[in-house]
Amino acid sequence: MAPPKQLSSPATASLAALLALALLAAAAPASAQSCGCAADLCCSRFGFCGTGRDYCGAGCQSGPCAAPATNNVSVASVVTPAFFDALLAQAAPGCEAAGFYTRDAFLAAAGYYPAFGRTGTVDDSKREIAAFFGNANHETISKTHR
Repeated sequence: MAPPKQLSSPATASLAALLALALLAAAAPASAQSCGCAADLCCSRFGFCGTGRDYCGAGCQSGPCAAPATNNVSVASVVTPAFFDALLAQAAPGCEAAGFYTRDAFLAAAGYYPAFGRTGTVDDSKREIAAFFGNANHETISKTHR
C-alpha cells in the first residue's frame, strides 16, 4: 500500500484558512450568547437578548428585567433574635460551627436579595423565610444527628 500523499504548501495554506473561517463562523453565535444587549432588551438567564417573560423574567441578567413586586414585610421582623437563637440551639453541643452564623450576618446577606421574603402576601413571605431555614436546618443541623 502506498503512503498517503502529502498536501502541497498552497493546498495546506488554503485548508488552514478554510478551517480558520469555519471556526470564526462557529464562534459568532456563541459570542452572541454573552449578551451585551441593547438598552431596551433583556439578557436572559441563558445569555440571549430579547423581550418578554422568557428574557426579562426569572434569571434575567441585565436590561429592563421584570422584578417581582415586593410587599412591606421586614425580614428582620420575622427573623427575630429569639427565632434565630432557637434555630441555633438545635445544634449538637459539640458542634464546631457553633457561633459561626449570626442573625446580623444573615440579615446583611438577605439584604442583597431585596425580593427574598418580600413577595406575595405576608403569609407567603413567612412561608418563604421558614422554607429557607427549614432547608438550611435539614442540610446542616439535622445531618449532625445521624
